[in-house]
Amino acid sequence: MITTLTLLVLAAIASLSAFAGTPKPDAPPYKAESSAYVRAGKEHWTYVTQNRSFRFVDVLKGDGGGYTSLLLLESYHNERNIGLEGVQGTATITAWTINSPKSRGLRWIIRAGGNTGTVTENRLYRLSEWGCCDIPTTYYYYSLLSGQRLYVSNSDVIEVEGDGEGPQADRLIAFGYLDPHAYQKPPRLQYGTDSAVRQSFSVMSKREYYDEPGVFVEASGGQRKKTLDLRGQELTFTIVLRYRDGVELRIPVERDAIRPEKALMPDGYSLRAEK
Repeated sequence: MITTLTLLVLAAIASLSAFAGTPKPDAPPYKAESSAYVRAGKEHWTYVTQNRSFRFVDVLKGDGGGYTSLLLLESYHNERNIGLEGVQGTATITAWTINSPKSRGLRWIIRAGGNTGTVTENRLYRLSEWGCCDIPTTYYYYSLLSGQRLYVSNSDVIEVEGDGEGPQADRLIAFGYLDPHAYQKPPRLQYGTDSAVRQSFSVMSKREYYDEPGVFVEASGGQRKKTLDLRGQELTFTIVLRYRDGVELRIPVERDAIRPEKALMPDGYSLRAEK
């Protein structure tokens, strides 16, 4: 008859055996801690979260030959006051290059306003700052290789696949307000690669910040889309900004360059080149 003591001993042996079979790390693990608390005010409570987490990312090198292994520490501090609208957030994203299982080197640090973030497929880190009321969400796109901020948009960037080797063959298009706290400034149309914005134009009009257009791309004779595959062809297409009332701005890209002088837009709209 098996006694309770015997069962406990057998369970302990099985547990030790399983533990012994678990691979041990080559170095002490990196650790991060999250927290949440409520801060009491005179009239309202504020709910605070501090979320910190790690992720490993393999990023194509600049020329597309081979990968760079990164360790990201994503830290988001968000506060929601039940007496106010919106969530106030700040972000700190730290990246290390993994040199060996026991060695990492600091690569870059991003410190900015933001509520959450993610890694995209085109070597970018997308930081999101949530909108409130009629203010749209703002997306900031940073290079995973350099940590440099590149694009700012109020929607996902549009990708156009070009002919060539590696990620530098593709082009990215973004449209939005660069500062969600300064909507008196006009929105920007940005065009470039995942390592540099090559052209930037302010879109001048009397539109309000909440009246944002849909952004599309259109090949010659084709339908408007959110992505284009122009591999084997010239990088010639049209960027279309379409507002809810039907107004369209048609901005041509010819041989990999925006041609503002050929843009088709109604009276009251214009493009202003920015550095």
